[in-house]
Amino acid sequence: MIDEASKQIGGTGGNVFARFKGTVDAPPLLLNAHVDTVYATQNIQIIRDENEIRTDGSTILGADNKAGVAIILEVLRTLKERNLPHPPLEVVFTIREEKGLLGAKAFDTSLLKARTGLVVDGREDPSALFVQSPTHWKFEVVFHGKAAHAGAEPEKGRNAIAMAAKAIAQMQWGRLDAETTANIGVIEGGQAMNVVPDRVKLVGEFRSFDSARVKALTERWKAICEQVAQESEGTVEVNFSQTFEAIRLAPDAPIVHAAVAGLKAVGIEPKLERTGGGSDANAFALKGIQCLVFPTGADRIHTPQERLLLKNFYLCGEGVLQTILHWGR
Repeated sequence: MIDEASKQIGGTGGNVFARFKGTVDAPPLLLNAHVDTVYATQNIQIIRDENEIRTDGSTILGADNKAGVAIILEVLRTLKERNLPHPPLEVVFTIREEKGLLGAKAFDTSLLKARTGLVVDGREDPSALFVQSPTHWKFEVVFHGKAAHAGAEPEKGRNAIAMAAKAIAQMQWGRLDAETTANIGVIEGGQAMNVVPDRVKLVGEFRSFDSARVKALTERWKAICEQVAQESEGTVEVNFSQTFEAIRLAPDAPIVHAAVAGLKAVGIEPKLERTGGGSDANAFALKGIQCLVFPTGADRIHTPQERLLLKNFYLCGEGVLQTILHWGR
């Protein structure tokens, strides 16, 4: 089925959902990949040799995440053609992942029986299993001051940009510790050099593998902004929204055990790693579905130099297949 997520999040398509009956008595397993690419690939020119697939450099390849979709489809075909014993499988191909995991967030997970899954959206290294990723919170802060002529009567103004600068200076930004980062990525404000600005907007984020750390940062940032606004005779609006939840899969979690065994079955020594980015796995985590992020062989993603390393791609596909087989045992 194709859902109507586009009515909620925009676009012209929906999430694709399919269910496949198992041939063994085992818990159902979710398989997920997103179908959108970060940039358009119109007029794409494909170049393929014995080692990789790439483009002529005029567009991205879009292996993120066409490779994940291809792996899942090939695995499903292989299971059927070889009549291999497998658990019940639920497949979700999501839209608008690159815009903030929107498709996965909009997907009605009450349709799913699976509580565990594989998100096939990793990177080039076929040995890298992502079992941890951070919680992510976005903030938008708007300082309101009072406009005035900067040369004739600046005393009557209340400079919103100056308020923002004072607040920013009181927080630490960048990498705060081994598990936490903070960033301001957007500043919008001001109309002309001779006008005291009456409004400025800040947009940024906090990420941490420790959810309590992010909570403390949001509380501190809000308090700083409110104090600066009050001292500067202005006002401020501070809003936070959670983009995705942290993932922390234990080394002995059943899905980790299955994925490790799956990679070892194809001659790969797995590495349990963590990533600072988010994926559909984080969106599913918010809804109580724990997913491991599996590699695809895609390299240099989000750039015109993107490529799909074919040896790694094939190994990743075999790894997903073997993971499913081990999950069903």
